[in-house]
Amino acid sequence: MSIITLDIANTLVAAIGQGGVDRRELSFVSETLADYNRSLWDSPYPFMNLPFGRFQFTEMHTLAHSINTGGIRNLVLLGIGGSSLGTETIYHALLNPFHNLSEDARDNRPRYFILDNIDPHTINRVMDLIGRDKDHTVLVVISKSGETPETISQFMIFNELLKGSASMQDRIVLITDKDKGILKEIAGKEGYPVLSVPDGVGGRFSVLTPVGLFPSLLMGLDIDALMSGARDMALHIREKSSTMNMAMILAGVLYLMDKKGKHLHIMMPYCERLSAFADWFRQLEAESLGKGGCGPTPVKALGVTDQHSQLQLYIDGPKDKLVMLLYGGTETRPIPASFPYLEDLEYLQGKDLQDLFQAELAGTTLSLAEANTPNLTINIEEVSCYSLGALFFLFEMVVTYLGRLYNVNPFDQPGVELGKVYTKAIMGKKGFESEQAKMSARPPEPENTISF
Repeated sequence: MSIITLDIANTLVAAIGQGGVDRRELSFVSETLADYNRSLWDSPYPFMNLPFGRFQFTEMHTLAHSINTGGIRNLVLLGIGGSSLGTETIYHALLNPFHNLSEDARDNRPRYFILDNIDPHTINRVMDLIGRDKDHTVLVVISKSGETPETISQFMIFNELLKGSASMQDRIVLITDKDKGILKEIAGKEGYPVLSVPDGVGGRFSVLTPVGLFPSLLMGLDIDALMSGARDMALHIREKSSTMNMAMILAGVLYLMDKKGKHLHIMMPYCERLSAFADWFRQLEAESLGKGGCGPTPVKALGVTDQHSQLQLYIDGPKDKLVMLLYGGTETRPIPASFPYLEDLEYLQGKDLQDLFQAELAGTTLSLAEANTPNLTINIEEVSCYSLGALFFLFEMVVTYLGRLYNVNPFDQPGVELGKVYTKAIMGKKGFESEQAKMSARPPEPENTISF
């Protein structure tokens, strides 16, 4: 049985005409990647080793057990970008979509609040919710550098909120660099438990480290299965030939489509459980490849919802898009034979919502191809810890291969770092006086503003 199946037929010349990928082009690119692959696994990037190890598994299990036996009712996770998107994806895929609304939906798990932004409106409402339940709240603070201003400012607020609550020191967990940074220093002074991000693993590649695994453990999810899926995908990518290697073929198609003017890479899951995976992918592709004037633009959509908001553009708008359709539906819900007197509804009676879901997906792929809009389909047999681990590692490797093809470093983010510098300068941090001077030299220009 196949766990994940990639179908690229609707990206090829045979299906969509002149704007499609030629098989010979794809063979050339995948062979180029095969040569790279051989040397890559001889000296792998640090994230590539993660599925084959059990980094801090003992520490994570011990800490999660001690926290969960304390009657925890709320989990607040502070983090942004790669520090939160992986956990958000895992929770969204594997927990009840209405988890926070009832104890039955939670199945004896805590409520969770992932705060990946600093809007005071949201922060204040979460504080209102947990303020009367502080003794049963765990705080997980995640920052690889230990100095992310958004996360640190949130931590300062919630640390103050939890002061004086029972066993506070045992219920604030910091996940950060093992050697340096503000969070590491705070942990040493305050006695908070610390888990580490492995050396050389950047935030957007960190979902298979304590960054994504520890919050999963707190929800009772099977992190061994998650890692097993990643490991089996890693073995597939390491050992399969270029013609049967899912990561190489997918990277080749994405690269060639971009070179043919399809600069927008739209990820459109036909499975609400995978909608957050599209958010995780957006950061991975954008931050890894958007450098030196090149790089595709990732866009999130959701089937079937966005058939009624974006599909018109994808079919009839500019031919600058590649659509990636993900399907992972297994649950069923029969459609009853209501309103039997209406002949127009006969085609739905006796069918299942999953039948309709599949028909909508098939209709979208066909209509896109007919409009010469390239599209590919990734079918996930069942959304589970195992398949999610495999998907994470697949796309991490795809982006690594794309870095090679674009000749960019997929592991840095100089544009993001510049924004951080100016933020710290605006907030008055010492050591950023030259940036403050630059901003002072650019006063507001009233003639360029319009008010209502």
